[in-house]
Amino acid sequence: MSEFELPDIVALFHKGSDSLTQFFAEQGRSDNDMLLAFDEIDKFLSNAGEMASNKSQTEIFNSRANELILLIDRLMVFSSQIKHHESFSYFEEFLFLFSLWFAKSGGTISKLIPIVNVIAAFSNRLRDQEELIQLLANIDVLIHATEQSIQDDMDDRDPRRPWRVLLLNYAITATRTHEPALMDNTFQFLIQNLPDDLKQFFTEGMSQMTALDYPEPVREVMEKYYRQYAAQEVKKN
Repeated sequence: MSEFELPDIVALFHKGSDSLTQFFAEQGRSDNDMLLAFDEIDKFLSNAGEMASNKSQTEIFNSRANELILLIDRLMVFSSQIKHHESFSYFEEFLFLFSLWFAKSGGTISKLIPIVNVIAAFSNRLRDQEELIQLLANIDVLIHATEQSIQDDMDDRDPRRPWRVLLLNYAITATRTHEPALMDNTFQFLIQNLPDDLKQFFTEGMSQMTALDYPEPVREVMEKYYRQYAAQEVKKN
């Protein structure tokens, strides 16, 4: 997930589309909506690199890239519904890497929900520390490419809003790296951007320290923030 180029990402999409097309061919059937989606994605990917480097096309590039994110998400839902795990896996990785490429190319992410869902899946699935550290760095890239209006959404009536879920997964991933410095940096970002969620996050974080037997340096960081943002508030109540 650290080193990739646009052709590598395109190849992932084609693996997914070829796999799904073959699956239907073996059953002697097809799906027009699926084929139309493939065609639309292919058309965009064929000149995505050129559009990304052309400043006069920034608005069109952003719009079409975000539409592609939604299209891939629909293909993932479709693959899941028909229980075709191979194509789902290809599309999932494609969505994540394409979103990263889009962000690193100066794009602005406005369709965040599909990306948040993929990040949550990866964060839960990964076990290797180096992979978690890389995932954390990638989440940071995606966070800073997110449209400002989404970042400004502080509607605490909706706990499922994508910005909130993204930042909580960012902090959870940092904890799972077992790197105190990364935890500190990420928690500071959480404090600045989700002040109303601090008590719950650090309370749940402390409970996980014992349940999952985290290393002592990790426990110390979590306890420091728990005492500052959760324990004191509990005493006041």
